[in-house]
Amino acid sequence: MKIIYLQDKNFNWIKFEYENIINLSNELNLRNIKLGYGCELGDGCKLGYGCELGDGCKLGDGCKLGDWCKLGDWCKLGDGCKLGYGCELGDGCKLGYGCELGDGCKLGYGCELGDWCKFKKWQAIFSNSLYEYASGGYYKNKVQIIQLGCYSRTRKEWDNDFWNNPNEFLDHNSEKSQARLRAFKTICFFLDQIEPY
Repeated sequence: MKIIYLQDKNFNWIKFEYENIINLSNELNLRNIKLGYGCELGDGCKLGYGCELGDGCKLGDGCKLGDWCKLGDWCKLGDGCKLGYGCELGDGCKLGYGCELGDGCKLGYGCELGDWCKFKKWQAIFSNSLYEYASGGYYKNKVQIIQLGCYSRTRKEWDNDFWNNPNEFLDHNSEKSQARLRAFKTICFFLDQIEPY
């Protein structure tokens, strides 16, 4: 038998035992919880009201999803992960053991976070639309880490050598180069607004 926790009308966690997730269809429907084809839930998971998990999602033991969380297809969460209210993960995201995302956190397609990563509400930014590649930023040991495409470096390293890819991004006024510079400035602005941890 497996165990899952779902909320009642007063937001108290209620324990349910089940052999197959299909046995919980009624309880899931009452809470507007949608599970895609082939989802696997670890023992002791907690799913808040209105959660949506895409096809092939796998949650480790003891994971907790706040109300209105949305996971894209093939997301994988390690044991003990906790997602706050309204978190959204794009397709193929992977979170290691014990990761915690605060309310409203959003990770784009294919993001991967290692074990025990913690982001408070609005502590990180990830985007697939600031320029042609994925980009993002966060704090690690009070140091700003910025990703532009396949390069992840400290802000200081970016400041010292922003035009590090002369084959693709030259220091000139092309729209492609300017879009990369705008993405960098947007991420820096965001990181400057939050408290480092």
